[in-house]
Amino acid sequence: MERTVSLRTAASDAVQNDIFPALIHRARSLDPTAWDQLYTIAFPHVYRYIGSKVVNIQDAEDLTEEVFAGALQSARSLRAVDESSFFAWLFQIARFKIADRLRAQYRKPAEPMVEEFDAPDNAPSPEDNLVERDLQRELREALNALTREQQEVLRLKFVLEYDNDLTAEILGKSPGAINQLQHRALNQLRKVLRREGMMQ
Repeated sequence: MERTVSLRTAASDAVQNDIFPALIHRARSLDPTAWDQLYTIAFPHVYRYIGSKVVNIQDAEDLTEEVFAGALQSARSLRAVDESSFFAWLFQIARFKIADRLRAQYRKPAEPMVEEFDAPDNAPSPEDNLVERDLQRELREALNALTREQQEVLRLKFVLEYDNDLTAEILGKSPGAINQLQHRALNQLRKVLRREGMMQ
């Protein structure tokens, strides 16, 4: 059975009463209360979306904050009219911020970590961390073999757990097209994982 999660399930009572368009309208005028409500609703979605694209937790947190700072700066030009177009706008800002971060990282090599610390007793061993990191890297590489649309569908459906209707609204497609895109994406991902020896 497909898990379906609407943005409204995470939203406040005000948004459940379909005043999302009014919140957006007020946000265009930089109303702090409207922005506070929109931030509260959108933060977990944007954070999980970014977290599915970057490796480092600190980067995910920083980038999420950058997305909202960028959104606030361009609020007067916001053209969203409902929750799905608002989230599509935020995810677009997120893609730009991630691309900017990657370009900056390629220009500046990472500094080696020299500070030592004691890990708590229940912390995973360095070997476990290495295996987990390698697995995440291989999975990200496999996802990168998919088209951008296929990656977006898988992120929205499986990371953010959106249903077909909401995914379709955000991507500007029909629910039937989302089904087909998801099916092709999963088939392609299986092929890549088998080729890489990560799946039988």
